[in-house]
Amino acid sequence: MNYKLFVGIDQSKLTIDVVVIRKDQHDCCEHQQFENNKKGFCSMMKWMRSFGDFSLEEILFCAEHTGIYSLRLSVFLNELKANFWLENALQIKRSVGLKRGKNDKADAKVIAEYCLVHRHKAKLFTLPAKPLLALKQLLSQRERLVKMQSSLKSTSKETKEFGSDETGVVNKTSTSVIRTLAKNIEILNGKMLEIVKEDEDLNEKFNLVQSVHGVGKQTALFVLVYTNAFSSFDDPRKFSCYCGIAPFEYSSGTSIRGKTRISHFGNRKLKSLLTMCALNTIKKENEFKLYYDRRISEGKSPMSTINILRNKLVSRIFATIKRGTPYLPNLAKAA
Repeated sequence: MNYKLFVGIDQSKLTIDVVVIRKDQHDCCEHQQFENNKKGFCSMMKWMRSFGDFSLEEILFCAEHTGIYSLRLSVFLNELKANFWLENALQIKRSVGLKRGKNDKADAKVIAEYCLVHRHKAKLFTLPAKPLLALKQLLSQRERLVKMQSSLKSTSKETKEFGSDETGVVNKTSTSVIRTLAKNIEILNGKMLEIVKEDEDLNEKFNLVQSVHGVGKQTALFVLVYTNAFSSFDDPRKFSCYCGIAPFEYSSGTSIRGKTRISHFGNRKLKSLLTMCALNTIKKENEFKLYYDRRISEGKSPMSTINILRNKLVSRIFATIKRGTPYLPNLAKAA
């Protein structure tokens, strides 16, 4: 695509800072701030007309993925069918190198420059279907409630060990809130399953993912959401990289021969869920446990073996989706 305008957008809760760079004038940029709502977005589009007679197809918008703050802008630009690139914040940050100082205007300029320089790598954003958007919001809320619940349980345990006169009151109030949180978590679980069952395609994929040994409902929901129902990832290796479980070689010439390691960057929640799934697979007799036992008997590292199992789970999940049939264990191959 022959883009002529490159728009970098730095988002915050209340405002967005927008910097525009022309393809033929790299050193010249324009900045303006707008409200982070539909009114502000409309004002931004009116301001864009002041740069000349450019069609929407000739403009590339770019912003960092900032979770809930990105949603309103994503919906607006998706409705306009604009070219919108939602990039990982770390990817943009690492492309800049050493940087002194920080403000919203400067951040928007960095995004616009990244958009210009790396335009050939642009992956245009597609808004997920409404059921997936709803699932993502419910999963985020569930995560918040679970963290609150864990925090209260930990505090209650520490208070008991301390043994002060106020222990009874603290534990009583904590227990009450913990029970309320548990009920609300169950409500969210029920609503998410209801959304999945109402969508034929989602329900089929949800069941296929769960058919893989060790994969439960929560992991299946997260996988569906973060793969955009397997439309954002077509390769298990790419998804493993996204999760931070894909091993990479570390070597150079003849002198550097480091261990093959996984990246510390990745979706930590998915990485954690896949770890739990891998640990579940080795509790009972199946192909994963046979493979794990064989590796351990050969003196291999338990952690590296668990990581292999995580990658095996991912490859089997993608295989079931590609075939459209449930997972079938292969004990002979594992042995």
